[in-house]
Amino acid sequence: MKGLRGSVLPRVSCNAGYVVMPIKLRGVYIPVVRLFLALVALCILGCASGPPASAPARRETLHIQSVLVVPFKEAHVLYGTDRSVRCPLCGAVFETGPIEAGAGTYVSQQLVAFLKGKTPYTLIPSGPADGIRSEIISQDPGMSERELLVEMGKRVQADAVMSGMIYRFRQRIGTSFSVDTPASVALGVHLIRVADSRLIWTGIFDETQHSLSENLLQLRTFVKRGGGWLTAEQLATFGLHETLATLPLP
Repeated sequence: MKGLRGSVLPRVSCNAGYVVMPIKLRGVYIPVVRLFLALVALCILGCASGPPASAPARRETLHIQSVLVVPFKEAHVLYGTDRSVRCPLCGAVFETGPIEAGAGTYVSQQLVAFLKGKTPYTLIPSGPADGIRSEIISQDPGMSERELLVEMGKRVQADAVMSGMIYRFRQRIGTSFSVDTPASVALGVHLIRVADSRLIWTGIFDETQHSLSENLLQLRTFVKRGGGWLTAEQLATFGLHETLATLPLP
């Protein structure tokens, strides 16, 4: 079929499901489908190339091998109960509450056991820590908590100091199946590098246990913890381990 000036109109044919419309250009037919596929390929290559991928961030070397673990202090001795207090090291705010007798010793033991079993740090015995603390305070009563911990680390030649505070350690009233009052625990723990006084890491746990019906979003945690009402010791142990899972290693 002839068009204007005797040119040949495009001829439509089907080939393997594609519509092919040859175009006459200077006596040579170029299938449109080939042009289309070529353009698609160029677009795909252009999108795939994109900007060069950035290299993964390198983990900071902490230069910490030995750690002095200072026993947990109990906030009610310093601040009383039912008060909002701010951590002197990281600035986090806690509500103080009752603390069971022996809670500081128990949590300190759990901390040491975790560090010994789960990390490569060399722990420096904390036996002389209280004596060293008292001596430093008597020499400089106005020293900040961080300055005090760093000085303690220097005196025992530690690379870092780990210190914690218990703000609340309320025992449950009831059993694992039913409670009148659930357990409630709040604590903070910190790792400070002695060389530059830098706060390397902070771990915070602050929880009052709730029933599953009150918080369905905690189903996984509820099951992981045994599916019952926990004692304060159990809640503190789970909380401390969950928190220490983010502790950086040397």
